[in-house]
This record gives sequence, structure tokens and C-alpha cells, in this order.
Amino acid sequence: MSCKKLHAAIVAAFLTAYYINGVSGLRNTNSRNLGKSSKSSTSSSSGGDAGWHHGSHAWNGDHGGWYGGGHGEWYGGWHGGHDSKPYSTSGKSGKGSKSSSGKSSKSTSSKSSKSSSNKSSKGSSSKSPKSSSSGSSEDGGHWVWVEYSHHHGHNHDWSDDGWSGSEYSGKSGKSGSGKSGKSGSGGSGNSSVDLSDDDWLDDGWSDDGQIECNSHIPNQNEVEILINAMDFFASKHHPLVSQWTRAAFHDAGSYNKNIPEGGANGCLMNDKSMTEEEANSFFEAPVSTLWILKDFWHSHPDTCMKVSSADILQFGIFFSVIRQSGKPGLTKSKVERLVKDFEWGRPDETNCNSAWAENLPENPTGHAYGGPIAIRCLEAGKEIKEKLMDRNGFSTEEAVALIGAHTIGMTRHVFGDKHAGIWIGSGDDDATPKGPVFNNDFHAYFVDEVPAKDLHTFAANHEPFSLIYPNWFREDNEAENFLDTDMVLAFPSVDESAHPSYHTFTRKFAKSNSYFMETFFSAMDKMSKLGVRAYLHKPRECKSRCNGGELTLSQRQYLHKALNEALLEAQEAITILQENRYKDIKNLTTLVDTTTWYVPGWTADGWVGDAWEGDTWNGDSF
Repeated sequence: MSCKKLHAAIVAAFLTAYYINGVSGLRNTNSRNLGKSSKSSTSSSSGGDAGWHHGSHAWNGDHGGWYGGGHGEWYGGWHGGHDSKPYSTSGKSGKGSKSSSGKSSKSTSSKSSKSSSNKSSKGSSSKSPKSSSSGSSEDGGHWVWVEYSHHHGHNHDWSDDGWSGSEYSGKSGKSGSGKSGKSGSGGSGNSSVDLSDDDWLDDGWSDDGQIECNSHIPNQNEVEILINAMDFFASKHHPLVSQWTRAAFHDAGSYNKNIPEGGANGCLMNDKSMTEEEANSFFEAPVSTLWILKDFWHSHPDTCMKVSSADILQFGIFFSVIRQSGKPGLTKSKVERLVKDFEWGRPDETNCNSAWAENLPENPTGHAYGGPIAIRCLEAGKEIKEKLMDRNGFSTEEAVALIGAHTIGMTRHVFGDKHAGIWIGSGDDDATPKGPVFNNDFHAYFVDEVPAKDLHTFAANHEPFSLIYPNWFREDNEAENFLDTDMVLAFPSVDESAHPSYHTFTRKFAKSNSYFMETFFSAMDKMSKLGVRAYLHKPRECKSRCNGGELTLSQRQYLHKALNEALLEAQEAITILQENRYKDIKNLTTLVDTTTWYVPGWTADGWVGDAWEGDTWNGDSF
């Protein structure tokens, strides 16, 4: 046969197939002819004049599912060209034919005339999707219009056979593969379905004909994608694990159970006024990187959900302490725990109040500032009780455990970069190739390194610290920094009416890492739910596109660039803030002259004889 005759034969075959299959067959146009056009006039077709077409492409077996060209869109189980407009012959435009079965039916021709039966999403033999015949109560899949977005030409809600993976469970009757023009049974979804979902109108169509990724609960594969992205950031910049930990505390710690107000509500990320409060200083790096991760996650081609900032913040500490526990880094068991154990669904607060930051415990700067150590520690103990216990609602044991998060952290910016220092050697940013180690070393320090067994003795010699600042201590050589609110955990209370003896649990945690870890994770879980008035849920099981969430090379390159830019901007903002607080930082880093502590009636360590007399100080040093 000559080329000319062959060409003519191909054209004839194409036209024959086109008219045999009706307007719903193969069609090479640049129109986006959408389904639901034939609600009245083309009731037996599989999408009215929609057909399935996309520019010069139709079914593309290489990519699976209902996919065409480089910028496909999905309409009632079919897709049209990205740049074309909806087409209608009659009735409503878009969304596929409403005939013979529920919400979108795929009849007469499917995937290049996959014929003989319908593949229905809300499977019903009645024209009205609200009515159903007997059978399984499971959903048969969603065939609705999905806007084109970032998903590289195919919508991720559709699996290889054109069905939404997480919803479709009834692949019964799929005989004689319907791809590439093969005919046979179309495979129907289960027929008895509860269609009372608020997203659907009485006529069985979604309000705007569009699937929106509004689920607040991710599936397990989606969580794994986030884990891999966070691990990439943490591997490139170790300080982030301690900074994300601090961020979670400061978001949730705004809670006051007595009013109630604040809590784990996302305000630290969503409301700039929160980070302008002094208690919430220096959150530029953790907040900006969490935003990058959140946006990356939501726009990933294998995700379809809308998770709150409140959830992102609390997952940040969950990720950090699990990653850094034991041998730092991720293992299969750690990933499984991260994927399955965290509960999602915290709503973001829409009316944040920066005054909630007053509920956060701070290192005292009041009348005890720069005074005798005994007074300083008493005030610090009262601060912990008032904020962590009386307002946040933690027990003494829980409060002591949560402060143990200082194991993976340092006084990074508040005292100026020159005086930045770790709490614990194993908690240094680069203690291991994977960053700091999260364990009970913080509590063990007070037992192993502080020789004094009571506050009176420590106030007299303050060993092992040789540098005494107004509200913190520092070792001369090791540069290990401890706040007044840390040191009060080391000794029995000098006034049980002011605050309990935190040291009881400090010594228990120092003795047993497993006991500390168990208590910490329980308290952290409680913290992550402070002020939350919504039911939380663990991730859904993944039923389609469960690829393990591995990052591609281009995604890694994007994240690396975004991380570097965010850290550069954060450092610039930190430098400006430190310059603006120059006087405060100078005062905080000025060594205390212990000889000024003496006034009539008081010894140099802040005691009168053998008894402690109250919490007031009348000397000139205050």
C-alpha cells in the first residue's frame, strides 16, 4: 500500500471511530469540552460533548490514569485542554454526563470506548445520585472536575485505571481491559453509597464542580513526604531541631486554662505580633523554615490536604525529639512512629492576641535580677509554678520533664552571639554527624556536675560556675550556660508554699533515661493539645500514590536554595534585633559583683543566719 493510501485509510478509520463512538470518543481539538453539558440532551454518552481529549493527546498509558499532554485537567473522569474554555451544548457545562449512574458515569465509551457498562463514582442505577440500589455501602470513587494546578499534567487523586485511589474500592466487573479502545465490561463502583456529604448538592454535583484539598488529616504517605523534607532541612542545618522544639513550646505555652486562652493554635506562625513579643524573640529561622516546609508539602504532587500551622508547629517538636533520641537520625522504626503516632486536626486561631505570650515562663528579670542567688532561684521556682503549672496545667513531674528539652538547645541569641552557649555537651548542634542528642543528660548534669545538695550551699560557692550573670550562670571553660529557671530544678525548695521541690523528679530523671523519655513524651503530647477544642486523628492509611515520599533531585535543589535564603534573611533580622536591644544584652552579659550582695541583716549568699526570710530585697543593688 502506498503512503498516500495508507494515510487515507488511517483518516477514514479515525473518522469512523469518531462517529461510531459519538461525540464522546477520541477528539483532537483545543477545546475544553466538559461533561455535564448533556444533562438533558446526551444522557447516554459518557460525558456529553466532553469526550476525553487534551490538545493533541488522549489516553496516555505511560503516565497511567486519565492523563493527557503536559497540563491535563480532570473533568467528570475526563480531561480537557488547560488553556481552553468550558463548552456546553445544553444544560449545565462541565463535569461529565449525569446519566444511568450517580455523579459521573463512564458509559458507552471509556478510555477509548471501554464499553458495555458504566464505571460510576457514586454508583447508582437511578439518574439521581441520591437514590441507590442494594449492594456494598462503600464509595465507588470520585469522578468530578479538578482544577489544573501544579501537578505536572495529571491529578494525583486518580490512580492508573482512572479512579480516585483513596475512595474507590469496588473494582469488581473490570473485565477485558478498556484501555486503548478495547471494549468490555466497564467495572462499576459499589452501588449503595451514602451521598449525604455536605460537599454535594441535591443533584449530586459538588458546589463548584471542583475537588478541593481541604482535608485537615494527611494520609500516611503524605506525612512521610513531610518527614523527608524536614529531615533534609535538619541534615543541612542542625540548629533547626532545637529551634523547632522551642517554637512548639512557645505556641502551646501561651495557654491559660483559667480563662481559657491561647494554646497550640498556630499563632506563632500566623500572627507577626506574636513574635514581636519579647518572650517570643528570635524565631525568625524556625518560623520561616516551617512555612517553607508547609508550602512545599501542600504543593507536592502527591499530596492533597490542608494542614494547619498549629499542626506543623507541634509536629516540629515531635519530629525533632524522635529524630535526635538514641542515635540521632532517622531509622525505619522512627519513621514508622512519626508516621503513625502523631494526631492531626488542630485548627488555627483566627483572632490571635499577643498578650497570650505573658503565659510563657521567662527567666526572671524583676526584683531578683542580679541579686543573691537564693532569691533568684526562689523567684525562678515561682515562675515555673505560676506559668507551667497554674496556667498551662502541668504537674510538677511534667514541668520538670518538659524543661529537659534544654538537652538539645543553647542560649543562642538572647545574650548575643558572643555569649551563645550550650546547656549540655551532647546537645551541641554538631555533637554527632546528625546533630544533638536528646536524652536525660540535662537532668544528669545537676546530679553529676553540681556538688551542692541544697540551695544554701550552692548560693555560697556556686560551683561549678565561675561566671555569674544577672539571671544565668556559665562554666568558664566548657561554656555551658544555665538559666535561673534551670538551676532551681537542682535543689529542694526553700519555701514549699512558693513552689514545690522540683529536684525530686530531676534526680529520678537523671537516674533513668527511659523514665525521663516516657514522662517527656506524655507531657509533650499533653502540651501539643493545650487549648485545642477539636477531635484529633491519626493519619489515614494510604491507598494510592504510596511512593514512600522520597524527594526528587529537583525538590532537594529547591529546598536547599529556599533554606539558604531563609537562614540568610533570618540572620539579618536577628542582627537588627540584637542591635536594637544592645543595652538589654549588655546588662544581661555583665558579670555580677557578688560583693554588692551584702546589706545589714543579709549575708553574701542572700541568707539571714540559718533561715530564709521572705522573697523581698531592699538593698541598693536592685
